[in-house]
Amino acid sequence: MHILLTIFVLVVVCLPASAKFDWNHNCQSAYTATINLKFEQAKLLVTLEKQKNPENSLVYLIENYIDYLVIQIGEEESDFQRLKTYKDSRISNIINDDAQSPWALYSQAEIHLQWSANRLKFGDYFTAAYEIRKAYKLLEKNNVLYPDFLPNGKSLGLLYSLLGSVPERYQWILTVAGMQGDLKNGFVLLEQTIERMKKDNAFSVMLDETYFLYSFLKMNLDNNKEDLNNVLNDIKDSQNILLNFAASRLATKTAQNDLAIKILENRTQSSEIHNFLYLDYLLGIGKLNQIKKDCLLYFNRYLTKFDGKNYKKSTLMRMSWFAFINDDTTAYYTYKEQINSVGSMQIDADKEAQNFYRRKQKPNKALLKARLYFDGGYYQKALNELNQISPNKWNDLHDELDYYYRLGRTHEQLNETNLALVYYNKAFVKGAKEQYFFAAKSSLQMALIYENKKDFKLAEEYFKTTIGLKNHLYEQSIEQKAKAGLERIN
Repeated sequence: MHILLTIFVLVVVCLPASAKFDWNHNCQSAYTATINLKFEQAKLLVTLEKQKNPENSLVYLIENYIDYLVIQIGEEESDFQRLKTYKDSRISNIINDDAQSPWALYSQAEIHLQWSANRLKFGDYFTAAYEIRKAYKLLEKNNVLYPDFLPNGKSLGLLYSLLGSVPERYQWILTVAGMQGDLKNGFVLLEQTIERMKKDNAFSVMLDETYFLYSFLKMNLDNNKEDLNNVLNDIKDSQNILLNFAASRLATKTAQNDLAIKILENRTQSSEIHNFLYLDYLLGIGKLNQIKKDCLLYFNRYLTKFDGKNYKKSTLMRMSWFAFINDDTTAYYTYKEQINSVGSMQIDADKEAQNFYRRKQKPNKALLKARLYFDGGYYQKALNELNQISPNKWNDLHDELDYYYRLGRTHEQLNETNLALVYYNKAFVKGAKEQYFFAAKSSLQMALIYENKKDFKLAEEYFKTTIGLKNHLYEQSIEQKAKAGLERIN
């Protein structure tokens, strides 16, 4: 009996580990390190897991998550080209794992989703669309097989929300691809997932990621400021740097520029955390909204240290603005001329900067200061600047439309919505046939005002009018917001 027991113990000890898709403490720690941008620590934990539990296929998902965040934060094409070669082998390893686990389809879906986001950043739209469809189908299937698996709710909530706000001219693609969005359901699913994660020991570590996704969806696709403030209150004291990013954007969105600056200045910074230079750009914007000179410190840091291409033109435009406001003509032209030779025009902020470079006419100082004060939530200061402008002396249509639009925005935020509608309508009527964005944005704001007034007929009319305005700056983002508005009221 003793010999048989000894043999049994030896056999069990010598068998390879059979735990597949084991969401154990080590994997949870690696995931947490990843979402906190502590990539070297995460890699060490993944290596340890491979040694202790070589058949645990969850390591491929975590490795991919690290690569995804490196690409999203650094925006370097060399990283994108180098790291994308690992995708297929990770998917294959997961598929070859025959364990009956909700992690199997979910891990594949997440990897597809992460690479679709990476490809969108570098303009590979066709492959990105294919990967989104793959992720959607895998998650839908997984949700049928394992309806109580919480991570499904995080990713499906994201997809339902995004697909539910796709502009009308692309809806046929969703139909052909067999995908269906639902903005309201997406939000509800994310909200339910957040509440369940708060009470779930196994998945509470995914709460920060879910809050992060939910935050950006709410601030871009919803019109409920109370909800935005509630989310902000939930995350503003977080030690997670991604939530610091989200909280600062929410604070800016809810006219709390001082709070946004405080969050960014107090964020955890250490050599363990991957350098997130975009936060310096945001901090520079916050300081510029106060018209403070130290904005240049953060803008310069972003320009000199960030190796990607996005927001560099925008940074120089804003540095030029600061110089202009402070009557430094030499610096104004120096920064402005550099815009043409740096970065790219993939994003709207850089397209705006390039348009600023092309314009020969100097800005209207009071109008520019009003914009900055408004962006910071300093509405009375913005109105004071606008009141210095004589509305009958315009020789530039761009500035005239900007003036009416800014008056509309400022009066709206001061709860003078009827007056806001008057100025929005002026910007809309004068600018509807121009390629400036003021008419489209004014139409959108009128729709949002009518939505808040529960006048859904007029809200629908203006949302549809907004969608009908084409070939202007910010067209895609404005149209997406209008589409989300139609989803909310119908």
